[in-house]
Amino acid sequence: MNFVQPIRDPEYIRVIKKFLKEKNERNYMLFLTGINSGLRISDILKLRVSDVRRPYFNIKEQKTSKAKRIAMTPLLQRELKAYTEGKEDHEYLFKSREGLISQLAGAWPIKY
Repeated sequence: MNFVQPIRDPEYIRVIKKFLKEKNERNYMLFLTGINSGLRISDILKLRVSDVRRPYFNIKEQKTSKAKRIAMTPLLQRELKAYTEGKEDHEYLFKSREGLISQLAGAWPIKY
């Protein structure tokens, strides 16, 4: 099994965020949600718009089946509020485009 280290360099995170924000809002929000919540991509992809209307997530982790409450950072709250404006509560937060979400999830881990 391959072990992937998290990205710890704040400058590297800033560069990634800037790049994604300029290129694709959905991918930027996926990245921002992941680094600010610590959730696995499999749990992030199950979130619905209604799940982010509060300042915390209530989720059941797919891998461990444990119920968890995770507080959102002020930055994540602000960005998600703007991102979900005009969206219905029942909609998935991150919609797939041509099945690319699963490909993106597999491509994110960065080894170094």
